[in-house]
Amino acid sequence: MYLPFILVYTFLVATRRSLMELAYFGIILIGLIIILKPKRSIFKHLGFLLGFEGLLFVLALFNPGQPILNTPFGVVTREGVYSFVLLFSRAFLASSAVVVVSNSIGFPRILAEMEALKFPRILVLTLAFTYRYLDLFKDEALRMKRALDSRTFGIGKREYYKKLGALISEIFVRAYLRNEKIYMAMLSRGFGEFPKLEEEISLTPFALALVTLLGVLI
Repeated sequence: MYLPFILVYTFLVATRRSLMELAYFGIILIGLIIILKPKRSIFKHLGFLLGFEGLLFVLALFNPGQPILNTPFGVVTREGVYSFVLLFSRAFLASSAVVVVSNSIGFPRILAEMEALKFPRILVLTLAFTYRYLDLFKDEALRMKRALDSRTFGIGKREYYKKLGALISEIFVRAYLRNEKIYMAMLSRGFGEFPKLEEEISLTPFALALVTLLGVLI
């Protein structure tokens, strides 16, 4: 089971207090990629995580401390740089492990492991529906974006982004309404629960979890 490994790995990464400790978990992540051999598209997802999480923690650069660089947004400090790298490394390593595993073994396998570990049924069903409706949400967003572009040709950027903001809020409403229709259609066709998924037994995730724990103990 890979789910226990993910839980152990992410918990230990989130509780590390030094970059030297995180370097060990970085090696484990590289080993995980080599073992699971995910699709090449995984690197696009990891690149997105780099940019998103970098922006998420950028304010840590301006923490009080010894100044090293003056910018229009404030003073970057030595302590701020260390805090940024530490927070960014924690978040990136933890999220990357989740992305690599889910991309390699598939989200249905994760759901099967959750059922095997006796997670609450409502949680498993909620995650399954969320995963199912991601494509629906994406399609609805593309349709509305295409309609917006066809109706706002030639207007100024300020007005365009104002309408785009209104569109984003409307996407959630439309996706919710379509989800309701689909769910009612499923019930009318006898839907009760998702079928049981067979979970394959492998020693690889247990070995990875053991190596992760040993690194902390040593």
